[in-house]
Amino acid sequence: MRSSVKTLLIPSFIVVLGIISTFGQTVGMRVDADIPFDFTVGKTTFSGGKYKLVLTRIHESLYAVSMFGEDGKRVLATTAIRNGSVNAQNSDMVFAVSNGGHFLDKLRTADAGFKFALQNTDRTVAESQRTSVPVSGSPNF
Repeated sequence: MRSSVKTLLIPSFIVVLGIISTFGQTVGMRVDADIPFDFTVGKTTFSGGKYKLVLTRIHESLYAVSMFGEDGKRVLATTAIRNGSVNAQNSDMVFAVSNGGHFLDKLRTADAGFKFALQNTDRTVAESQRTSVPVSGSPNF
């Protein structure tokens, strides 16, 4: 009896450790930006300043995004979709400029691009001009 319990317990323990280590290895990215103007993400407007974005893969091309202010406190939690929009020379955040406001549209790095969801009320963003802000970051933190 003890032999059969050991035979089942040891492989089960190895499987549990494998699952824990797999989920512990999140694929993500961290970027820092100094944004010189007020900007909007979704329905929330932020003052210009230094921000850190942390992107963590949820599933395939869907990422959870946390934005932190200069004081290190999280000021926004949202999602972004990974796309093929990359910028090999300089990583940047792309803002749509419309009706006097700046709306966060994309994040582009040398490795990946991310598109932030827009609200239905922001349809004018698609017809607006674009401006970008350089960022620095580290993939796979």
